Amino acid sequence: MTQTKRQSAVETMANVGSGYFIAMALNLFFLPHYTKEIAEQSIIIAIYIGLVYTIVSVIRSFGFRRLFNKLHGEREYI
Repeated sequence: MTQTKRQSAVETMANVGSGYFIAMALNLFFLPHYTKEIAEQSIIIAIYIGLVYTIVSVIRSFGFRRLFNKLHGEREYI
C-alpha cells in the first residue's frame, strides 16, 4: 500500500519540524566546541561539521520513514 498525499504531508512536516529542533540542539551543544576552528575557516572542520549534520539528518529521516511505514501498515493515523 502507498501513502496518501495527506499522510506524506504529515510525515514530511514531522520530519522537517523535528529537524529544526534537532539542528538547534546541535547548534547549542556541538558548535561551541569548534568556535576557534570555525573562526579560522578550517575546511576540515567545515567538512566534519557538515558530515555530523548530514548523518543526524539521515538517521532522523530513516527513523520517521520506518515509524510512518509501521503506522500506515497498522492503521490510518490521519
